[in-house]
Parts: sequence; structure tokens; C-alpha cells
Amino acid sequence: MLNVFYLNGLLWLLLMVLGARTEMVDLQDCSQLMDTQKLVYCCGQSFLDKFIFAGSNCTSYWDDFGPCRYDCLYKYWNLLDENNQIKKPELYTMITELYSPLNGYNNYGTALKKAFGICETLGSKHTEFVMFYSSLSSNVSKCPTHAMLLDHCATVYLTLKCPKENFRGGVECSKLLRVVDACTAKMTDLETSAKNVD
Repeated sequence: MLNVFYLNGLLWLLLMVLGARTEMVDLQDCSQLMDTQKLVYCCGQSFLDKFIFAGSNCTSYWDDFGPCRYDCLYKYWNLLDENNQIKKPELYTMITELYSPLNGYNNYGTALKKAFGICETLGSKHTEFVMFYSSLSSNVSKCPTHAMLLDHCATVYLTLKCPKENFRGGVECSKLLRVVDACTAKMTDLETSAKNVD
């Protein structure tokens, strides 16, 4: 099964690199999308992603961006059904509770809801990208990865459409935003091409 993910991911990445519609982005540059810690540093300033820990017993994963963090948090908030699909009402309720007009972070919450919507329409394309890079890593986790894959996708698209007031700015984050923009545009181009073939 992992070989299928690996082959799909490899084909997807090769097509992505060869079919650039925006600025030329190196395959190595697109690997920056795997750095969730850097993504939340730039969008949310390594602060807003911590709201989800409120009331949970998951604080031991505060600085751990691996599968166990997301597995613990998604279980705490009851965000996945028995088929590992997002429960939209629970997800939207959680986001609204954590990022509301009352605390001034409703724009961030709205962008996060949109990011999860994009990931839902992408289906397995983002997962294939992550699985390809995961297969290159020797890290093995005792926790299931499904919640991490969903959250990772949402974090990428949240960074892409990060509200200005929540974006850190600076050279490093501006460069990351250009990479995210170029790599996600390639993914969109691939998705459109695949639909036209069908």
C-alpha cells in the first residue's frame, strides 16, 4: 500500500515540477510545505495553533508536530468519524469557539474553515504529496497519521490565505508564502488536468 502512495506521490511531484504555471519552484522548495512548525510560525505566529490545546490533556505534544499531537487533539475534540472523515459540525464548532469575534481571531477562524474545505475537495492529492515525503523519512510513529495529514493540508492552505493581521511577514515568511503559492498552484493545475482527462 505504501508503494502505491510512494508511486502516486512521485508521479504527482514530477508532474508538479514539470508543469509549473507560476514562478519556477524547485522540488526541494516544495518540501518546505512539510514543515508545519514553520507554517504556523508564519501564519498564526506560533501562537494561534496552540488554541486547540485548551482544556485537552495533549499538552505533552505542544512542540511536537508529529502524528501523536494531531491524533490526541482530534480525539479530544471528537473531529473524526469511524472512517477517519472529518465531522464538519464538530470541526466548525471547535473553530468558532476558539477563533471568534469575541477574541478578535474570527478572520483566522474563517480562513481555517476555508482551508479545510479546500482540503476536502483535494481529496487524496495532498495526502499523496505528504506520503511521498514521509516515505523518504525514517521516522516511525506509534500513532495513526490520518489526523496529521488532514491538519497538515489545512495548515498549508491556511498559510496560503493567511489573514494579514495573523501573518508574521519578514523575508523568511514572505519567501515561504511564495513557495506555498507556487506549489499549491501546481497542485491545482494537476487537479484540473486530471479532471479534464476523466
